Amino acid sequence: MKPEDLDPDDLIGAVKYNSKWRFFGGTVAEWILDYASYDPDFDPSKSDVVFRNNLLKVDETNAVHFLKAMEPYELLVTDLQQLIKQEGANNWPLTTVVDFDKKTYVNGFSEIPLHQYVPTGWTGYEGYTLDYVPENIRAFWQQ
Repeated sequence: MKPEDLDPDDLIGAVKYNSKWRFFGGTVAEWILDYASYDPDFDPSKSDVVFRNNLLKVDETNAVHFLKAMEPYELLVTDLQQLIKQEGANNWPLTTVVDFDKKTYVNGFSEIPLHQYVPTGWTGYEGYTLDYVPENIRAFWQQ
């Protein structure tokens, strides 16, 4: 995904899997790991739109499939840094951190309690997302 393809309502998320960090722009719904709990009435078989490759619950066991579904929304580090530099860190905050290695979800989008919809065995927090990423990533938003 190129920064110019981001919708103003998209949320920027950092995802750690197998010790590697990746970045994505996605809708609020795409960042809800346990969508089945969030919207029990949603049935992907009755939808014209394929949502996240029909992954209603995302956890460490299907992280590879989640990352594959999110690939069209992946932001290259250089593009992300340029976006933040041009438009400002406040316009594109790091809103979500998904750490598959530690089974941790951090919600920086206080309008919806996304951190309450995490898979069994995960820990969800509402908080300052930059506290949950390494300094080199935190620096993108502190330029």
